[in-house]
Amino acid sequence: MSGGVLVVIPARYQSSRLPGKLLADLAGKPLVVRTLERAAAMEEADEILVATDDERIREAVLDAGYACELTGDHPTGTDRIGAVLAGRSPEIVVNLQGDEPLLDPAAADALVRALKDDSTADLATCAHRFADGDRWEDPNVVKVLVDRSQRALYFSRAAVPGAFPGSGGDPRTVALRHVGIYAWRAAALPRFLEWPRGPLEQIEGLEQLRALENGLVIRVVMIEDGPVGVDTPDDLERARALWNKEH
Repeated sequence: MSGGVLVVIPARYQSSRLPGKLLADLAGKPLVVRTLERAAAMEEADEILVATDDERIREAVLDAGYACELTGDHPTGTDRIGAVLAGRSPEIVVNLQGDEPLLDPAAADALVRALKDDSTADLATCAHRFADGDRWEDPNVVKVLVDRSQRALYFSRAAVPGAFPGSGGDPRTVALRHVGIYAWRAAALPRFLEWPRGPLEQIEGLEQLRALENGLVIRVVMIEDGPVGVDTPDDLERARALWNKEH
């Protein structure tokens, strides 16, 4: 592939809280296939590919009529995407999570358009406003701070910045809730993968901080709400209920 938009879904079989979750059934099809169907509805995608470490996932994807490559073991989904870029030269690479079968394709399209509209941005990601103040204080929920041009200033698991107990105000924040889908300018991704993990990434456990520590520009695109990710058996049942409601 030369030029255009490549969508890659990194698909690791192992999951500590829900082993083999990407092959879990969702209305008669594996979770990863339902995610692929959402990706296929994108207007900006030129090629869609699953990158996996597992032959079972590969077979499920191929049986559904989609493309898949085995990549071996990699520490992160971003590293897995880097492995499939060999021999390809797209302009933009979109990283979608295989466990988000209810993803709105328009959100992924918006990331691609953000890069096309802003030549200074190296990658783009999504965020939305907090509807529930309690989730702001949850360290499992990643927060992002943006500047006036909607470019990321910092990502954190901490409840920053905002009022806190004893500060004289109700808990509140100007941070946004980060949604972990990305569009990369393809030229920036290999550079990112060559850099070592910096202190901020190691402290927060957030690899997007590696990009900020090394001067990459991250454009943040506002969406109404985040997709439902599947990490636990309860998440899977919630996704099934929402799927049945939508369909």
